[in-house]
Amino acid sequence: MAELLQIKLPWRTFFKIFVVVALFGWLLNYANVTFLEVFQNLTLASPAIIFVSLFFFLIHIVLVYFAWHRSLTLFHIDVAARESISFFAFSTLTKYLPGGIWHAGSRVYMLGNRGHSKISAFYSVLYESVLSITITAALVSLLYAAIDREMFSLPYISLPGYIYFCIGVVLLLSLCIPTAYRFVFRRYASRLESDLPNFTIKALSELLLLYILSFFVFVLGYYFCFKAYLLGQFVLTTEFSFVVLAATLSGFLVIFSPAGLGVRESMLYVLAAQFLDDPLLITICLAPRFILLLSEVLFFCLVKFFATNRSV
Repeated sequence: MAELLQIKLPWRTFFKIFVVVALFGWLLNYANVTFLEVFQNLTLASPAIIFVSLFFFLIHIVLVYFAWHRSLTLFHIDVAARESISFFAFSTLTKYLPGGIWHAGSRVYMLGNRGHSKISAFYSVLYESVLSITITAALVSLLYAAIDREMFSLPYISLPGYIYFCIGVVLLLSLCIPTAYRFVFRRYASRLESDLPNFTIKALSELLLLYILSFFVFVLGYYFCFKAYLLGQFVLTTEFSFVVLAATLSGFLVIFSPAGLGVRESMLYVLAAQFLDDPLLITICLAPRFILLLSEVLFFCLVKFFATNRSV
């Protein structure tokens, strides 16, 4: 099995790199611009507002970390915050590597090296991924229902809007019901090297609220990044929130692109073009990725800096 993975890894790496390059190539061609033009236009943003966007992306990362650290306790993984935050900061950057599942694998590997159950660590990462995707899908459904104006014009309720609203509510409520989780994990209890996950309504609700708050802050990061280019003519709307989260969801679901590179930006551009007409739109849609990456690198550097100073 190990030899098989070693043989397939280079091809898988090449394929994922090809997917990312092809997506960005298509996007630039679709927008009829060159990479050099996009790079030059990045400097046209307001530095002060870009800093605000960077700040909100940092807050988003911190909230996601707290949620992940909290989820570890559900799987009886007791790890100190100074260690878990280092694991989190490193693994956040490895998600951009195209060779394989480095984002999840790095966390499992580091937790395993600290004496924790690798099986429990793997299920905690799997749980986090399912939670992120499900919450994003629920929020997208609710936002779609909200922008369906006929839904709230009683008695003429739009059936599609009503259906999406129900889907969103059901998805969010299902994430707070311990019975569903216990049923799934009971099947794999023999594989776990610890007790069954400690799922409670209180713990699941706390995680749900943390993730919803993190996505709200995430949208604000995108908003201020757009605002940095569209001074005086751009406001935060339900449509914009829907577009950002729909693009993010598409990046989660397309596993062939590391961290959704190219997928999220392409979807963001196609959807944003429906209500924004600006010659810099392609640059504006690519800028949040650069700011988000910068915030992740900054978060990693801050964690390493404080960890080093504390150990001196």
